[in-house]
Amino acid sequence: MAREMKDGEFVSPVDLPGEPIESGDPLGWTTLTIAIAAILLLLANAGTLSAWVDEKPVSELQQQASERAADWKAVMDDAGLTTPRDRLHALWKRLQAARFGDEAQTETQ
Repeated sequence: MAREMKDGEFVSPVDLPGEPIESGDPLGWTTLTIAIAAILLLLANAGTLSAWVDEKPVSELQQQASERAADWKAVMDDAGLTTPRDRLHALWKRLQAARFGDEAQTETQ
């Protein structure tokens, strides 16, 4: 059952059933979703944050950020929150280093 089109609407390539949900606060929902994702990444991906900071050009601010990121990574390591990411990263590096036939070994980080 297709709904009637309002002025200024375009035809959807997908016929979605029912009426659209127009209640609630979409900006609030989006903000909450982004905040939760950022917090989870901050907790579980501390190693990547630390590596990213260390890649930046050396300056006083970068040195301070590097120390804080390393401290944060140590706290998350002690809590065990970085273990899944570390295991997945190690698996990725093993797969990346795999060679088939006569392929030459290349250096990966």
